[in-house]
Amino acid sequence: MKKIIRLTALILSLVMLCTLCLACSSAKKREQAVIGTCAGFDVLYEELRYVTLTYKDILAANYGADIWSDPETAERYREELETVVWDMMLNNYAVLATCLENGMTRESMYSDAIDDAIERQLDEAIDAYGGKSAFRDAMKDMYMTENLMRFCLRVAYLENELKFILTKDLGFIETDLEVFLDWLEDGNSVYVQHILIRNDKGDDVDANRALAEEIRRQIANGEARIEDFVGDKVNEELENLAPYFLVRDVYIEEIENAAFALAASGDVSEVVDTGDGFYIFVRQDYAESDLLLQANDLLDSYQWAVAEKIAMSKKADLSIELNEYGKTIDLLAIT
Repeated sequence: MKKIIRLTALILSLVMLCTLCLACSSAKKREQAVIGTCAGFDVLYEELRYVTLTYKDILAANYGADIWSDPETAERYREELETVVWDMMLNNYAVLATCLENGMTRESMYSDAIDDAIERQLDEAIDAYGGKSAFRDAMKDMYMTENLMRFCLRVAYLENELKFILTKDLGFIETDLEVFLDWLEDGNSVYVQHILIRNDKGDDVDANRALAEEIRRQIANGEARIEDFVGDKVNEELENLAPYFLVRDVYIEEIENAAFALAASGDVSEVVDTGDGFYIFVRQDYAESDLLLQANDLLDSYQWAVAEKIAMSKKADLSIELNEYGKTIDLLAIT
């Protein structure tokens, strides 16, 4: 009898294991299902899921935690979600298409050297998380898969190579430090400190905005300094207090417009809403030695930003051509 019970238990265990394996296999098959093409590259469901769920969280933080659970409010924000998701989906393919346009080949983009670098970085990430199980849990929390992580790392490596090509090989981006410094001093940099109040998941965005407006009022009226604001929600890290050079064409338009509108030391910007949080800028004086000390880092940041803008300008020429499966996907239904 005991042998029969043990055999039955073993059979049940094997059935459960097979069921779990089939479920995992089915989930992986769905994640890596092709939903369409862009710039000649396959677009996978896992990438669409990652972008969709990420922006669902962002919009829920802005408009209310329950907007996706109520069908009526979900429909109200459908258009905004679809617009931002399909736009963001083009980013990686804009980089890949720009690489192809500037001398890379598909073979070089999938070289053994890049594959090895990706695996090394994944191994480092796994070690940092304390093992594969913890790493996979972290990826799951971020709606990420290992396969998608590899793809994103590949794009990052190729973007680095693209920057090198656009600067060193083709000369499309400034490399001469002296010319760059002259450009900076010709009204293309501003020395600032900032206040940042982040819109974290679950935050009351209106409350964050009100806090930013109150802090701006206090600074503008001389009642407080930026150094007085370091806390859980305001300038969460101490290094945020340090003044820095904000260079034109490196930051988003809203930030640049606010910072470059500051005419004199001590001027305070209006509150800048970036979606991710609220900024307030205060212009500062600087010494020539400060600029020279940071010149190389500023040039590198500028080159990265211009290379990214060149790649992102390619988005206007791209579209994702959905296949029959892709056309059936409802972003609101993705979980």
